[in-house]
Amino acid sequence: MKYTIPTLTAVGIVFLSSCGDKPKEHSDKDDHAGHDHAEGEHNDHEGHDHAAGEHDDKAEDDHSGHDHIKAGPNKGRMISSVTPQAEFFVMDDGRVQISFFDADMKAVAPAGQTVSVISGERISPLEMSFTAEGNALVSKEALPKGNNFPTVVAIKTSPDSEEVVTKFTLDLSDCSSCSNKEYACECHH
Repeated sequence: MKYTIPTLTAVGIVFLSSCGDKPKEHSDKDDHAGHDHAEGEHNDHEGHDHAAGEHDDKAEDDHSGHDHIKAGPNKGRMISSVTPQAEFFVMDDGRVQISFFDADMKAVAPAGQTVSVISGERISPLEMSFTAEGNALVSKEALPKGNNFPTVVAIKTSPDSEEVVTKFTLDLSDCSSCSNKEYACECHH
């Protein structure tokens, strides 16, 4: 048992380093000289029950594995990891508005949800608190002046629910391709 961790570490290093010993150049072709496989074998589908490009019927530009930004009715950033889904929107005065929407994108009045937002410079972040105003929760504080702040949004849909945390960079620049701010841009650029 005393050799288990060193043995696993050594075996793991051998397997992980077998194809990664050459730096990748910025080109469309990989240099496969000196490797134990031929060019194209990284994408070899021989013996599989599907052909290349048929992975779970996903398109090549699916980008699965990272967030796809969706803008809400107010042109803010949708947070779909909570139910009802929420929209993070920066108002003209710098305060943040969190609105909730059902599956049909109809506004739902806040009903027991609590929200906290931390944003601003890393050396002096601002923790924002929220109060109900009409059909939304609105921050008491305005965002600090500036742009491109790391932002953490924490939402509890009820007092006994788990807190759902969403992190993103709050880029308040106008998108050059659509009418949204960059933090809610759907252009995928």
